[in-house]
Amino acid sequence: MLNHNIRMAIAADFLDAFSKLPKQTQAKTNAFISKFRHNPTSPGINYESIHNAADKNLKSVRVDGSYRAIVLKPEAGNTYLLLWVDNHDRAYQWAQRRVCKINPESGALQIVDVEEVAAIEREIETNYQASAKPRFANIHNRHLLRLGVPEELLFAVQKVVTDLDVDRIIDKLPEEAADAILLLAAGYSIDDVLDLQDKQSDRSINTEDFDAALETDDSKRRFYIVEDDAELEEMLAAPLEKWRVFLHPTQRRLVERDWNGAVRVLGGAGTGKTVVAMHRAKWLAENRFAKATDRIFFTTYTRNLAIDIENNLSKICSPEIMSRIKVENIDSWVINFLKQEGIKARIVYDNDLEELWSQAYTLAPEFSLAFYQDEWREVIQPYNVKTLKEYLKAPRVGRGTRLNRAKKAEIWSVFAEFNSLLQEKGWKDRQTAIRDACSLLKNKQGETLPFKAVIVDEAQDMGTEAFSLLRAMLPADKNDLFIVGDPHQRIYQHKVTLSHSGIEIRGRSRRLRLNYRTTDEIRKWASQVLTGSTFDDLDGGQNDLSDYRSLLHGQEPSVKGFKTFDEEVQYLAEQLQEIEQQENTLSSSCLILRTRSLIKSYSEALNALGIKTCQVHRSQADDLTTPGLRLATMHRVKGLQFEYVLLAGLTKDELPPKRILDRLSDNRARLSLIERDRCLLHVAATRAKKEVLVTYYGQPSELIEFSPS
Repeated sequence: MLNHNIRMAIAADFLDAFSKLPKQTQAKTNAFISKFRHNPTSPGINYESIHNAADKNLKSVRVDGSYRAIVLKPEAGNTYLLLWVDNHDRAYQWAQRRVCKINPESGALQIVDVEEVAAIEREIETNYQASAKPRFANIHNRHLLRLGVPEELLFAVQKVVTDLDVDRIIDKLPEEAADAILLLAAGYSIDDVLDLQDKQSDRSINTEDFDAALETDDSKRRFYIVEDDAELEEMLAAPLEKWRVFLHPTQRRLVERDWNGAVRVLGGAGTGKTVVAMHRAKWLAENRFAKATDRIFFTTYTRNLAIDIENNLSKICSPEIMSRIKVENIDSWVINFLKQEGIKARIVYDNDLEELWSQAYTLAPEFSLAFYQDEWREVIQPYNVKTLKEYLKAPRVGRGTRLNRAKKAEIWSVFAEFNSLLQEKGWKDRQTAIRDACSLLKNKQGETLPFKAVIVDEAQDMGTEAFSLLRAMLPADKNDLFIVGDPHQRIYQHKVTLSHSGIEIRGRSRRLRLNYRTTDEIRKWASQVLTGSTFDDLDGGQNDLSDYRSLLHGQEPSVKGFKTFDEEVQYLAEQLQEIEQQENTLSSSCLILRTRSLIKSYSEALNALGIKTCQVHRSQADDLTTPGLRLATMHRVKGLQFEYVLLAGLTKDELPPKRILDRLSDNRARLSLIERDRCLLHVAATRAKKEVLVTYYGQPSELIEFSPS
């Protein structure tokens, strides 16, 4: 029988170690954990002391004849911690080097490798110059401890002088401390960092109270208290998907609190924005809007992202919770809503409209067809122009072709005809459909939707009309809108100023600064792609990546050029064979290309060389059990991640596509396309966790012609 007075917490490190065990040993470890969780005081569990252990509370317990788990058995209390599992010798070596203790200022439970601490101290001391001023000399040890620096690392942190020293020490620190040190190194004051980390106030800390320590946000980043067997089974079934249960303190403070209105969260690629959004939806459904009739709307721009999000949400939510969270991309929701209101319509996009444009263009072909398409996209749609009178008044700031009133009147017939053709087919452009839905909602007096909250992912791509609609879905209230995005990943044309859509975020704007996915080398390369561009903050201000950092380090992205397509493909095949030998699979690698036609070309060529491929399609989640190298467009990989990313075919004519550039009517439209392709390349590169390989043949794209920093 389960002893309800006993609690078991499992460390994130334990899951890492568990994932590397042989399958047979994993099964035995599962059996041990089940027995241990139900009664860690059972006589059948033999706690063995560890010779020369740095922490006498760490004990070894038997999994089988060859494998041992390392647990923390407290001297007092009923909380037990699973810390590590490995074969006998490696498990003992792991335990001998580590202490598991409570930080006396932050109150968090931390695991510290004392041998690693000694090594970094020696390294920094060796490079330390007595004449140099330490970077953090004016910061009191008490404040460093409060920010999460373990006592064992205070000496090393206080000796830091250069950026290289920061890089040396950062991955030796607990994540909350690494976050703080990066901010301090970037020039933030100690008061600013304490505010950002929510650690200004003094607290009384009992360094023997493990129960209290496990309740801190910092501890919850590393330890998870297991509440039931089903939950434990799910964790062990997918030990590497730690995002399901472990949140960084910065993320947890965004998720588990009441907000007095709309919240905007910005963060670079890999900072966990979507994870935060999913956990926010789960927390609201469980803790704030828990009635059977309550609904939460989780939306994003594209259908494939909505599919991926729903698939991942189902991993952390019970079926009952999932039944109350509606996940749907915004355009699909609009069409379904209009249908419910008796309006049959289809949202169409640029690719669907070529034939209609060709028909309308025959009326007044003085300018190029591209001119009319750009004028529609940049003037008619944004300003909701329906009549000639409205067109005569509409601003055309930035349009390269000047038009007087007479010329506007002369060419209006093309737009009138195009609009008429749309109506005949029952088609609506995206902005019109969203405006119609918004108007219907505002006119439904006394009627409300069942949504109690709206969660928005990839907000940078949604647009002003979409946010006006979301605002109309539910009244402004506590916990109403939770909006996450990154303007540096804007791969469509829709910019937004939230206040113009009736969404007020003053005092409720937050940023995520730590990239948990990619190495810092990949982050720097991907950020250089955007050099020279400026980005908004979704509400009229500016946003940059100056304090955006990664904790991981690895190889610099490699850029290789070839004379011919065949040479490039041969090189890719050789690299993929090496990856497969190293990883025993290619399913965690992705070849990312600019267009679907390039996917066809590279897939056929690689298949001919014996490389099995699997395309990631637009409207379905990637099935990780299907073998083969993943192939996807730059648009499709938004929201995905892979161990290895290969960016191929980055030639001058393909990025950005010359055939599209040549069709555009003015320089502003061309610059806009180039900007979006910069963002596409940035998005594609930041899908990688370990390595990025960039290839091209012939002349390279101008977007990759920069010198690595």
